[in-house]
Amino acid sequence: MSHIVSYLKRQKEYSFSDKPFNEVDALILSQFVYLKLDNLIPNTSEKKEWVYLYDISNRMNYDKVFEDKRYAKDNKALLKAMVESRRYRNMRLNYFSQITSVAAETQFAAITCFLEEGPIVIVYRGTDETLVGWKEDFNMFFKEPVMGQSLSRMYLKQVSELIEGHFIITGHSKGGNFAVYASMNAEEEIQERIDQVYSFDSPGFRPEILESVDFNKIKEKIHKFLPKSSFFGMILQSNEDYEVVDCSSVGLMQHNLYKWQVEGERLKRNKELDKSSLFLNETFNEWLYGLNEDELHAFAEIWYVTLRQANVTTILDFMKEPAKSLTKLAGVIKETDEETKTCVKELTLSLIKVVHEHREKKGLSLRAQLERFVIKELAEEEEEE
Repeated sequence: MSHIVSYLKRQKEYSFSDKPFNEVDALILSQFVYLKLDNLIPNTSEKKEWVYLYDISNRMNYDKVFEDKRYAKDNKALLKAMVESRRYRNMRLNYFSQITSVAAETQFAAITCFLEEGPIVIVYRGTDETLVGWKEDFNMFFKEPVMGQSLSRMYLKQVSELIEGHFIITGHSKGGNFAVYASMNAEEEIQERIDQVYSFDSPGFRPEILESVDFNKIKEKIHKFLPKSSFFGMILQSNEDYEVVDCSSVGLMQHNLYKWQVEGERLKRNKELDKSSLFLNETFNEWLYGLNEDELHAFAEIWYVTLRQANVTTILDFMKEPAKSLTKLAGVIKETDEETKTCVKELTLSLIKVVHEHREKKGLSLRAQLERFVIKELAEEEEEE
């Protein structure tokens, strides 16, 4: 099986003039942006010269750069392969922007990459391990754009004034959503300079947000890719076309870009999404659209406040001991006021009702669906171990 690191090793002797930028390169940069490169790349206000990738790799604090332990091993292999590759070794980096604010409920980061003999690529980071990053994901269910989306638009406008010519935009997960949002909300003269927009397993948009812009002006430039068991990328999915990619894992683990399969110089295609994935996504989206604004806010706030009260500040905290974390969360909810407990109960029951209706409509067994999903997840855990 081939993935982005093995692709880099195969392409290490080729420059972008030898083999042009492609969708796999967009995927690589969408993963690269997750590295913690604070203070290593000039920001938009410093007006400094770019820095080279190989130079950064020689002076970085590895503990800091790879502090997200979930992907540390793979990220180290990725960076090593990039530095050893003729394709990326002389990549220049500039205009790093990062804003993480609990008060503003946003987690945003972006960089601009200047590829030697290749294009300029603006890359938006997806959801990291911070709890506030996940809170912003839930805020995207509302009608109004979240802070990160507004920042993505501002970043695109600012960088477009600092660079010349055409460019490409890319991102994974929430980063892909930011890439599309910034592109479709950009001024027409900026849109004309955008060659391609890549979105990897990224959630879509509520109809109200799509209706506020002329989405068709940018639609043909968007390339959205989903793993065959996509969940995140099918949330609020509507107007964007997509292609399905084969993966070496199952279930939610397919959101991990290191599991996406590469065939030659492109992502390996799969015919269609899994039926279980379509069922879960249709059900969740119907439930989501059925909630009013107050219920949506309650849905986002309750879990976020509860996690914070349980002293969970990052997803890493939760994943260390998930059983203990869930027990602690249940205890916190029990101690909340009656209104909150009632709200949790009603939201849970409304989701169960929608799942039941979909099961009856499609003649599917809910138990079979859930069992299949759990078996997949457990199988993946064993594989990782």
